[in-house]
Amino acid sequence: MSRNILAMKTGISLILLLGLVMGIASGAPSGITITSSPSGAQVFVSGSYKGDTPLDLTGMYAPGTYALEVKKDGYITWSGSLAVRSGETTSVTVTLDPFTGSATINSVPQGASIYFDGDYYGMTPTTIAEKTVGVHDITLKKDGYNDWVSQIRVLKDKTITITATLVERTTPYEGSLNIQSTPSGAEVYFNGDMKGMTPLIIPGIAPGTYKITLKKDGYQDWVANIEIDADEKETISASMYPGGNGNEEPTGTPAPLIPLIIGTVAASLICMHRNKKS
Repeated sequence: MSRNILAMKTGISLILLLGLVMGIASGAPSGITITSSPSGAQVFVSGSYKGDTPLDLTGMYAPGTYALEVKKDGYITWSGSLAVRSGETTSVTVTLDPFTGSATINSVPQGASIYFDGDYYGMTPTTIAEKTVGVHDITLKKDGYNDWVSQIRVLKDKTITITATLVERTTPYEGSLNIQSTPSGAEVYFNGDMKGMTPLIIPGIAPGTYKITLKKDGYQDWVANIEIDADEKETISASMYPGGNGNEEPTGTPAPLIPLIIGTVAASLICMHRNKKS
């Protein structure tokens, strides 16, 4: 009888313990984390602002489904849902797409190089599409004119038009290129024009990229593209390596003719021997 009572008590204890564990599990707070790219976006749950990403809302919501919005200036609002489950962690990661617009860039005179936030985008006139809304840097460059530098504001779903009037440069360019070579005495070609022999300084160079070629008999040509900024004084040192430049005349007997010459000489000797016998 006592054994039956003990077994009943043990069973009841296990049931109570299991219920306690299940109660603790069901009562565990639900983990909630919300992140976005880019970060710093506003989070709204069921219409109420809760903070900026990255955001931890663990334990703040009972199990259920809630409306979720993530907003950031210059970006399209993200809308979705937040599903909260008891004792589980819910992680929401949002990628926000930026609002974009376009800019048509023109200049007087035309044909200026366009640099948009430092990147080259061709020559004026040009339309640059799908750029993020906001302020951007614009630089226009043209030989013989001062650089035109400004900022433009790209607007959502619109195309703005900018026409820049370039001012002629009244002072000479002060950029220069000091060209040294080892060995010295190499011919210097500047964009294909022969300028002299190394060592050589080429003054008065406008901003731009130039092809430099060095030539010297008995050495391989040295070729490079050199970028000169406004009024920059650039120095280059070229090491030239021995080798043909493709202009030498061939010397000696060509290898394919050697067997033919040997055969001809042998045939002549045979004929001379036969003539002696006869």
